[in-house]
Amino acid sequence: RASAAAAAPSAPSSELSWPDATATATCDGDLAVVASVVNLGARGVIATGLPFLDHMIDQLTSHAQLGVSVIVTEGATAREPCVDASGSDDERVASAAGEALGSALRAFLAPGIARTRDGTVAPDAASAVFAAPLDEAYSWCDLNASPETPGRLDFELAPYGPASSPGGIGRTRIGTYQTKLTEPFFAALTEASGVAMHIQKCRGDNAHHITEASFKAFARCLRAAMDSMEGVDVVSMNAKLEGVTRSASRARATKETDIDVFVDLDGAPDVTSVSTGIATLDALLCEIAAHGGVQLNVKATGDLWIDDHHTTEDVAITIGQVLCEALGDKAGCNRMGRAVAAVLDGGDVDAADAADAAVVEAVMDLSNRPYLENGVEFRDEFIGDLSAEMIDHLFMSVTANGQMTVHLVQHAAGKSDGDLAVAAARAFGRCLRQCVAVDPRRAGAVASSKGTLSV
Repeated sequence: RASAAAAAPSAPSSELSWPDATATATCDGDLAVVASVVNLGARGVIATGLPFLDHMIDQLTSHAQLGVSVIVTEGATAREPCVDASGSDDERVASAAGEALGSALRAFLAPGIARTRDGTVAPDAASAVFAAPLDEAYSWCDLNASPETPGRLDFELAPYGPASSPGGIGRTRIGTYQTKLTEPFFAALTEASGVAMHIQKCRGDNAHHITEASFKAFARCLRAAMDSMEGVDVVSMNAKLEGVTRSASRARATKETDIDVFVDLDGAPDVTSVSTGIATLDALLCEIAAHGGVQLNVKATGDLWIDDHHTTEDVAITIGQVLCEALGDKAGCNRMGRAVAAVLDGGDVDAADAADAAVVEAVMDLSNRPYLENGVEFRDEFIGDLSAEMIDHLFMSVTANGQMTVHLVQHAAGKSDGDLAVAAARAFGRCLRQCVAVDPRRAGAVASSKGTLSV
């Protein structure tokens, strides 16, 4: 396998240039904050004296692809990165940091917002929705930078932990960081930037995960809105890493099953072929491949005279393993995705216009941390010739062996379990397509604040 970093495709050209922007916010007393934003820039200095907040702000580098600096000064002395200076002024610091970063973002986003104002792009190009997972938690962000929408914040993250915690408030601190500081930070950021934002915890009881998922969702939402204003669609670009083959195959034979699987992430979905002896399983895997934009070839035989368990499980395990191998170190990948599928009588429909449709949302991260939270609930024991419980097992085995984090959310059961299963498969596939897409702007780098997803 060639080095992805050495084979990155060219970044997309655009008529829109995002300007470097710097802004300052002052607090009562001698505290001041200077923030700067650079498109596709390297990580700047982030030193608020609240190390956990610094780590959260850094999500903008990995997930919004922005070089961000936020430095707090007291008098003539700048705070140092990775040094805890928390104390009685923490809320002032968090608010001022949000204000400075928001003011810098206002100047930074101005050319894109001007395009919505003059009709170069549609007004809704300045808006985006994204959900980011982190193990058992995931948070949702709805962002609107339209000039007609004043900066405001709807904030629903508390409790930072189980509602059954003492007082039902969850954790009050993450390390020395007060969880209550997250809201004033975002409130100041939205007011200063003029961006309207709704941040909501959807699942999760881990305070660190809830907060980090929220910052990741914000960062991804911001980049999505920028791309929309710029006219960039990374998924439809179908960029390739030159010299890198993102395909893999595996054969697996036991006393229960005999399986051959081939996956090509950059292959042609229309040459997908799946034969497992279970028609419903074949159909769902074909749906995942078609909507995932990948080539999937599966030939499997198993002990179907016993039941469908071994064949479904072993096929899913092997597909997950092959996906993981084809992804390699995931360098250059978009990494995260969110998709919704609404299905009625087997066809795609608009969920808002079809009361009887099955609607499933999928949230995915090629995180190297296997986790599935599946909220899809079937009413019948079988869907065609596949037992309903094995559909959960299908997603679990692909997710675990593919080293992914996946949340499946059932928004509507629809009028049939068949539609519900297809909606889950399509949402999963669409998410996969977003995640495996190569973003040329990442220049072959891994989308992680850790710098790697391999350890």
